[in-house]
Amino acid sequence: MVCSRADPASLNIFEHLLELRQWQRQEGYLSFGRWRLVVHDGRQTALLGLDDRLASIGLNPEMIVFASRHEAKAALPWLGGHFTGILQDGQAALSTAAAGGLCSFLHNIARAAPSGYAISAEATHHGPTDIRTPCFFAEIGSTLKEWQDREAGEVVARAILDLGDEADEARPTFLGFGGGHYVARQTDLIFKSSVAFGHLFSNYQMAGINREVVEEACSRSNAAYAYLDRKSLRSAERKRMEAILAEMDLPVLRGREIIAEFPPTEG
Repeated sequence: MVCSRADPASLNIFEHLLELRQWQRQEGYLSFGRWRLVVHDGRQTALLGLDDRLASIGLNPEMIVFASRHEAKAALPWLGGHFTGILQDGQAALSTAAAGGLCSFLHNIARAAPSGYAISAEATHHGPTDIRTPCFFAEIGSTLKEWQDREAGEVVARAILDLGDEADEARPTFLGFGGGHYVARQTDLIFKSSVAFGHLFSNYQMAGINREVVEEACSRSNAAYAYLDRKSLRSAERKRMEAILAEMDLPVLRGREIIAEFPPTEG
């Protein structure tokens, strides 16, 4: 887990992580059981070369979770997460997506979210873009009031610490295309089926999606399927994406097919 003292939501989550476990101080990090906790003073989105920086203090994690704030003009009380990456000029710089981790985190949040908070995944955005270890951002949004909300900070901290074996399971993993920034239909499928989503791209990103980007996203997500939010995509955009996915032999399932083929598991 990576936290920043410069980010009020991250600091809120960090303080609750400290309270919830008996951490042992190590050289450059704190440890408890299988968990390692790193705190720094910079911006979470600017942590380039993090894999090597962690390796330099003896850490080679299976997953990285960034505790972070989420900002939005709508100022909506919100809890959720996303993967990192930037699309520009038909090219993608994408970190490796912890699809099972984000899926497990969202389920944990949904069981304990404070009243009034919306819950969702988000489209892939911002950095760091070079992380080889599977990772995701776990966030509190969207204003200082929520970032400093002690209840929200505790819920997110517990949701991270409660990432169980299901976060490591080989869930059927999809790429997602279309929808708004908060990918409502993809989030709904996470809760109504037993699938996970890797990199997610909203309508506003579709112009930058080509086969090379899809191949990179597929590799960085370990995805075996794709989902198109057809209702949100223009006909020409949908047909273009269908052609790319057909060329790649990547199966495309509709929402009802995903729920039927991969029904939710017990509990």
